Amino acid sequence: MNYIGRKFPLLPFLQDAILKRMASQQGIFFDVFAGTGVVGQHFKQLGFQIVANDIQYYAYCLNRACVGANRSPRFGHVARCSRGKFPSGVERTLSYLNALPGKEGFVYQNYCQGGNPDGQRMYFADENGRRCDAIRERIETWRRRGRLTEQEYFYLIASLLDAADRVANTASVYAAYLKQLKKTARKPLNLEAVRLIRTQLRHKVYNEEGVGLVGRVPCDVLYMDPPYNQRQYCTNYHVLETIARWDKPRVYGVTGLRPHDGQKSSFCIKSKAPGSLEKMVRATQAKHVFLSYNSEGIMSKEQIMDTLAQFGTVDLEKCNHGRFRADVDRHNRVYKSNQVIEYLFCLKKDRRRGRRDSGI
Repeated sequence: MNYIGRKFPLLPFLQDAILKRMASQQGIFFDVFAGTGVVGQHFKQLGFQIVANDIQYYAYCLNRACVGANRSPRFGHVARCSRGKFPSGVERTLSYLNALPGKEGFVYQNYCQGGNPDGQRMYFADENGRRCDAIRERIETWRRRGRLTEQEYFYLIASLLDAADRVANTASVYAAYLKQLKKTARKPLNLEAVRLIRTQLRHKVYNEEGVGLVGRVPCDVLYMDPPYNQRQYCTNYHVLETIARWDKPRVYGVTGLRPHDGQKSSFCIKSKAPGSLEKMVRATQAKHVFLSYNSEGIMSKEQIMDTLAQFGTVDLEKCNHGRFRADVDRHNRVYKSNQVIEYLFCLKKDRRRGRRDSGI
């Protein structure tokens, strides 16, 4: 997924910086702002036991499938729906869902030009909206009837979220849609197998507000990749949130937003971000804390360094990184450059420091 702040291109940088500060490639790695889970998946493959968390439910679904599971589900109760050349339960189940006839349901009626009353919203091509509705309804029906295990359910939701995002008619985020269908949005929505990483360790996934959770999770490494600016993920990815929850909310506004009051991050608010960072670092049991941020974030480099230095020894790694762009330059908005500096703040926590007023 083309995600705000996506870390896939930065994985070698993160791996080198983090591992050279670790005694071994073992222990519990807590990715508290996990997003789509690429960092957790990477460090899972390196041998860590992963705990992943995100307040967005669609991100929780992705992490339940890609981080929480170690092997592909069997789909024993539904795979027989599709017989034929496909040898595995995964392939037969995905083939069956991909072949369903479209349905004019919630996605079509609210996020496709042909379905919503004013004919304006164009997040998906009409046929892809119908395909999404048919697949999502069948997954939910199977779950209600007890034909899916939890692992199977989240595997299918993750596959659908990935498939929907590949054909979404957006410039990477769902805060707005394009006025004409782009080339990739004209391709048919198609479920594909989810990539899983086999390990012998058990991994845990949460769907909670990170500031309150961090003190309750024992870990050796705390990795933090919070929002850097005022853009809230709950509004930028509201369509994926609705597909994941399938609660069919009353949407509003030009872009069809869903209610999201309980999902706003304090890290998107300049006056609250430093206090939230301090609270999380104070609360964590981790010996090593790593914070990803960049040179255009609402907290300054000096502000972050001063906050972390209360708790131990802190240093900084940095590299140049391509800017995330959801649109092109316009007369009223011109990007300064195509590059930003990506920071990784590295804290070795001293348990004797920063304990004042902590209640410990």
